[in-house]
Amino acid sequence: MHTIVRIGIGIALLAAGALGATARPAPAVVVAPGVRVSAERPEQVALSRWAAGRFEAAGLAAPGVEIRFHADRAGCGGHLGYARAGTVDVCTTTVNTMTSRTLLHEMSHIWLDEHTDLDTRERFLEFRRLREWNASTDPWQLRGYEQGAETIAWAIGERILSAQIPDNDPPTLEAGFQILTGIAAPRVEG
Repeated sequence: MHTIVRIGIGIALLAAGALGATARPAPAVVVAPGVRVSAERPEQVALSRWAAGRFEAAGLAAPGVEIRFHADRAGCGGHLGYARAGTVDVCTTTVNTMTSRTLLHEMSHIWLDEHTDLDTRERFLEFRRLREWNASTDPWQLRGYEQGAETIAWAIGERILSAQIPDNDPPTLEAGFQILTGIAAPRVEG
């Protein structure tokens, strides 16, 4: 009986070791200066490289960020994406237009953290007729921080999806982009 138990424990330990070996996080890959990504799939790495390139193509430095992809929304507090303290989490294995927009939005949060001062934020709040930059008491779409990230993501993205904020017509978004970045929004070809 003890031999069977020991063999069972040994098999369980071997299985746990094998599973642990396959469950290790992917190694981080540098896709642009200051931009690292941990992803299991090559298309996630390519998406991260694309997103960093969209900042650069618009005349903005890509934010210093570590991007991590997750198979479920647990890594993002139940959301599709989450940004905090130089880290962006994207919680989907699908790479599509929505994932692209989400990644740009979350990277834009980090860009705002790195590149906007109090005066810039106050000018943006006044322009957008908002009360606070990031008050948890305000609805998501009425926070300056969220509107700023939506504005930048829309301006540097492919503009296939609309910005998910009120007053999201292109001229208004372009004016907001200029307030936040100090440069004109890139022109869309086509």
